[in-house]
Order: sequence, then structure tokens, then C-alpha cells
Amino acid sequence: MTRPAGAFAFGVTGTDTGVGKTVVAAALAAALVHRGLRAGVLKPVETGVPAGTDPPDAALLHAASGTSHSLGSVCPFTFAEPLAPLIAAERAGRRIDLGALDAALARAMDGCDAMIVEGAGGLMVPIAEHVTYAELFARWHLGLIVVAANRLGVLNHAILTVHAAKAAGLRVHAVVLNTVTRAPAGLAASTNAGALRRLLPDHTILTFPYLGDPHHIPSLAAAAASCGLLAALPLALPDALCT
Repeated sequence: MTRPAGAFAFGVTGTDTGVGKTVVAAALAAALVHRGLRAGVLKPVETGVPAGTDPPDAALLHAASGTSHSLGSVCPFTFAEPLAPLIAAERAGRRIDLGALDAALARAMDGCDAMIVEGAGGLMVPIAEHVTYAELFARWHLGLIVVAANRLGVLNHAILTVHAAKAAGLRVHAVVLNTVTRAPAGLAASTNAGALRRLLPDHTILTFPYLGDPHHIPSLAAAAASCGLLAALPLALPDALCT
């Protein structure tokens, strides 16, 4: 699939589930809007969504971007069971159609300056038979942002994800260490960024701050800017709003 000319598009993946990729993706969307860009957002599949309820990750992306598209357009597939999309779909007797996802991306990108697509879990999570998020992001020619929880074990998780991204032909623009607790940083958390900069010298390593209220949109926007995420991405920000 070919993206619209002139549009910047990024996929946001995690090194695992529960590492805060939705918060980082929403923060990026909010920061782009704050800088005067029109941000499109897409959460292709969200699982763990009980029938009759809104998908919470997609809802945060929707609010942060201020998009006029419906929540159903932002998240075209939802499933009740908290499983990998392929498995959740099979157990629900449904199928996630790539053509439908292509159409959802095209709708979400219409009129946008930048597009943010949030995955589910990690890069190798299966969406459909023989299709992972790595393959979907490559299909859509997305630049990649890797989000990892800043805790013990992240060196292995981050390096494995970066290697998997390279194998899929994806360009990693940034590895974002997300501060997932308000507690003072322990030894691992305080040394992870420096270690990753040594172990992944060709990549940008950023530290995202802890947010007490991740639904406060101005705080999201400020966090994305202050941690250096905007500066790490190939974006054309309006000159008057670049500071």
C-alpha cells in the first residue's frame, strides 16, 4: 500500500504489553496538534474490550488528536477477550481483513499532515494468519517508534525489538523508555538509557516522564516535546511553532 504523498506516518510498538505505548502515541498526537499539524490516529485492533464499551486505548488517541473521525473509524476491530488479535478474532469467529485495515488507514490519513498507528503488544504479535504488526507496518511504509518500560529487563527487550524491526525493513526513529511508576528510579531505571545508547549507538534513546494523569491532553503534549520525541522525528513543523 502506498501512503499519500507528503504525509508523515509512524507506527508505535511496544517491547511488551503494558509498557505505555498508548500514552506515548497519544502524547505524540497531542504534541503535533499543539504545533499546528493535523494528526491522524489509528488503532487497527484493540482486544480486551467488553461488548458495548469503548476501546480505551483508541479513545485516548481519539481525544489527543482531536480527530473528527468516529471512534469506530479510529479502531475498526475490537474483541472482548484480552488476547493477541489473531487469537481473539478466531475465538470470536471473525477474521481481521487486511483490505479493511488498508481502507481504515486511508480514511484516517485523509487531510492529515502526520499519521500515528498504534499496535498491540509487541512488533511480532500476530494480527491475521502469517501477518504480524511488523509486516503491517512495513506494508504501510511506517517509520517506527519503540516504547519500552524503563525497568529491569528492558535492555534485552529493546534490543530484540530493534533487531526484529530491522529484519522487517523498518526504520526505527526512536526507542522511548517510558517511566511507568512515580517511585524514585532504581538502579536499572537510572542506568538503562545510558546502556542502550552504548548498545544501540545508531539509534535515538529517549526517556518519557511519568504522568499522573495520562488523560490530561496538555500534559501529554508537553511530555512528548520535553523528552525530545518531536525532535527525533522527520517532521515538517510550522516555522512559527517550532519552539
